[in-house]
Amino acid sequence: MQRHVRNLRFILLGGVLLATAASASFRAGQVCTSDTFAVRDGFVAARRGTCTVLAANQVRVDIRPERSKDRKKINNSPWYAFKVIPLAAGDAVISLRYKGGSHRYWPKISVDGLTWYPMDERYVAVSPDEREATITIPLDSTPVWIAAQEIISPAIYNLWNRKTSQATGVPLTLLGESKAGQPIHLFDTDPSGKDILFLLGRQHPPEVSGAFAFFAFTETVLGDTELAREFRERFRVIAIPVLNPDGITGGNWRMNLGGVDLNRDWGKFDEPETALIGRLLRSLDADGARLRMFIDFHSTKRNVFYTQEKPTDPPGFTRRWLETARPLVPDYRFRIDPGPGKNRSVAKNHIYARYGVPSITYEVGDETDRAETRKAARILAEELMRQMLREEY
Repeated sequence: MQRHVRNLRFILLGGVLLATAASASFRAGQVCTSDTFAVRDGFVAARRGTCTVLAANQVRVDIRPERSKDRKKINNSPWYAFKVIPLAAGDAVISLRYKGGSHRYWPKISVDGLTWYPMDERYVAVSPDEREATITIPLDSTPVWIAAQEIISPAIYNLWNRKTSQATGVPLTLLGESKAGQPIHLFDTDPSGKDILFLLGRQHPPEVSGAFAFFAFTETVLGDTELAREFRERFRVIAIPVLNPDGITGGNWRMNLGGVDLNRDWGKFDEPETALIGRLLRSLDADGARLRMFIDFHSTKRNVFYTQEKPTDPPGFTRRWLETARPLVPDYRFRIDPGPGKNRSVAKNHIYARYGVPSITYEVGDETDRAETRKAARILAEELMRQMLREEY
């Protein structure tokens, strides 16, 4: 603890004796304590850089990305997550100072770490250059969590996996482990099936809105409706809910534990997580199975489907599917963008180059309403199943 000792006092917090002082600074991993509240990290998905006490009720928190292996600048996905512990009633003022990025995610707040709400706009002020955001939290005696997005941790994924497997009867299989040894699971509806719909989630840790779409989409395809059962009689579904659990655990902006963007490692498959994908694809190829559709779930600033610039097999399938579904989701506005397809280290481009099939990045807006996200994902899944059953596959 750096000791800029002015107005120094000691308090006992959680059995740990901590020093506080106006203008004191605390590194990540240290409890940052002002006169009226404390800010701590040290939990799954937490990220908080240096915290400097500015006044009795105000601190400044630096938000920095993880270090990339190639030392290149990391995509502007400034994740933050920390817990605010009241020491006295009143307003806690926390300034987020972005280092290596700018403001992107509207702060979310939770009193239990599980149920989250966007903060009221009255309590959030963003600087004109978007390099700093100041949040004001009216405190009583209840600690609160603050995060860039809802925290969907590997433990929550594991719970969802078990419940989904039990509800659908689709077995959950261990594909392998991450760099840190965390399990990476997949659902596979028919290991002997040949024509495959492949669904992939959470290559990038902060992209939580895409996870909500993945959950609803996958639940629909694996569901017990007549349509879903008919679809699975014709098509095999492989779904991997989360490919980068280490990045989530570490509160990373973009990378895995090795400092690598997994969605720039396809084809090379150098990282432990993508190597699992490479082995799976080679196994499918050896068995004579065929990917017929690939969807990779992500988040960005708006709802958009990144498709392919060149013809797919079947030709024009993706646009027909999305345009058929569009009138059914009037409150979920989206663009269709034949995004750049030259970088074959990106998942959708690698799959297209390898198989020539519709290969899509399904991007959900960072702040798109969560209920609308789930509703649209269910309808889009239903229309996809109908379209694939109708067409010549």
